[in-house]
Amino acid sequence: MNLKFSFKNKYLLLALLPIIFLLVYWLKFQTDINFFDSFSIGSYFPFKYLKNDVIESPEPGVLLSEDFNKKRLFKKFSVLWMREKGTVIKELSKDGFKDSGCLLIKNISSGSWTYSHNKKVKVNKGDLFYMKGLIKMTGDKLSAYLSVAAFDKNSDVIDWNLIRSRADRTGEWIKVEKQFVISDDIIRYIRFRLVGEGNGEYRFDNIIFRKLN
Repeated sequence: MNLKFSFKNKYLLLALLPIIFLLVYWLKFQTDINFFDSFSIGSYFPFKYLKNDVIESPEPGVLLSEDFNKKRLFKKFSVLWMREKGTVIKELSKDGFKDSGCLLIKNISSGSWTYSHNKKVKVNKGDLFYMKGLIKMTGDKLSAYLSVAAFDKNSDVIDWNLIRSRADRTGEWIKVEKQFVISDDIIRYIRFRLVGEGNGEYRFDNIIFRKLN
C-alpha cells in the first residue's frame, strides 16, 4: 500500500514539474532575476509567451510611475545594460529629492549605460505621450537623460533615442520633461529608458511616463 502510494506521488510530482518550472520562470521574469548574461531561455518556446512585456492597447493614463522609495518584488525596470561589463551598479539610495528614496547608478568607466522600463508600449501614429523625472549627476563630463526608444512591427530597433530630455548641469536636482507625438507609421512600439554616460554617480527620482490621448 505504501509502495503504491509512493509511486503515485512520484508520478504526480513528475506531472507537476513542468507547471512548477513555468511558474518559477514567470516569477524570475517578474522579479528581474538574470541567471546568465549570455543566454536567455525566454527566447524559446514556450517561455517567450510568458514574458508579457508589451502593453498592447494602452488607455490614456500613467504607464510608469516610480519614486524608488522601496524595493519591489515585481520590478518596473528590466536588467541594467552597460557598455563595459562590470563597470556599472544600481542601488536604492536615501539621498533622493528632499531626502526621499531614489535610484543611484554608479559608473566607474567612461562608457554608457541604460536602464529600461520592462515593458514596450504598442503605439499608433498620432499617439501623444509625456515623460518627466528628476536627475542629479555627480562628476565631470557626465550625460544623463530620459529617453524613448522606437521599434518597428517586428520589434527591430528604429532609433534607440527617438526622444530624449537631458539634464543640463551637475551637482543639483534637475527637472527634465518632454511631451511628444508618434509621427511615423513605421513606429509600432516604444520603450521608456534612463540613459547615462561618463564616470560618476547618477540619481533619478519621481519618474513618470504617461499616455495623454
